[in-house]
Amino acid sequence: MLNKTSLIFTCLLAVCLTACSRKQKFDRDKWDDGDGITFAYRPGMVEDLIASKQLNGLKYQKVIHLLHRPQLSSKDSMVYDLDRQYNKGTFVSSSSLVIFLKDSVVTKAEVHEIHAKKK
Repeated sequence: MLNKTSLIFTCLLAVCLTACSRKQKFDRDKWDDGDGITFAYRPGMVEDLIASKQLNGLKYQKVIHLLHRPQLSSKDSMVYDLDRQYNKGTFVSSSSLVIFLKDSVVTKAEVHEIHAKKK
C-alpha cells in the first residue's frame, strides 16, 4: 500500500507532466523558458503558433523579435528546438519548429520530428 508521501508525490508528478504537455496559446514571454536545451512551454504552444498563421509573411527580423534567436538558421530556414527525449542517456526522439524562408520572408512553418532508429 502506498504511504501518504508517495501518493502526494505521484499526484504532483502527474499534474506536472499533464500541465507541461497541454496545448496552450502562444505566449512570447514563455517561449524561451527553459535551460537552453529543453523548453518547458514550446511543445504546447507550437500548434497554436502555426495554426494562428502569425508567422506567415513575416520578415526574418520580425521572427527574431517574436521568437528570439533560433538554435539553427540559414538563408532558407530557421530551426527552433521544441523537445528532446532520452532514455538512460540514449537519444530517443526530438522535435523542432522549422520555419522556411524565401527572400527573408516566411513561406511555411512546420514541426519536424526525428526518432532514433531501432536496432
